[in-house]
Amino acid sequence: MRRYKGYTLALVALAILAGRGLYAEFQAGYYTPTVQGSIRQVLPSVGSTDAIYDAGKYPIYPTVLAAGDGRQEVEVYCNVCHSPRYITMQPPLPGGAWADEVNKMVKTYGASVPDDAVQKIIQYLQSRYTPETRKH
Repeated sequence: MRRYKGYTLALVALAILAGRGLYAEFQAGYYTPTVQGSIRQVLPSVGSTDAIYDAGKYPIYPTVLAAGDGRQEVEVYCNVCHSPRYITMQPPLPGGAWADEVNKMVKTYGASVPDDAVQKIIQYLQSRYTPETRKH
């Protein structure tokens, strides 16, 4: 009688392990209803070898600067070295920080911007892109 009890315990343990393994396979997604007795997925059929796949052009949205006096100077002089998107993607900076940025572009990076245009650019940025004045 004890002998059968040991076999029964071993059989129950084996059934539990097999059940857990089968459950794990189903959880991993390795099953297909079309093939009886198999829980492995079949490979998908190979598509056409002469197909052309194209996702199209990547959409590029133009930067729209806020209207105001000095916008033209920003578009003319700042666009030489970088996109105007650099202005719109910045967090709103205090007026003094914009003055420092423009002066850095001219003095450190050598942007050739006339002095009167530098002042117009600074005034434009200070009047449109500070925490108090930024609309978007």
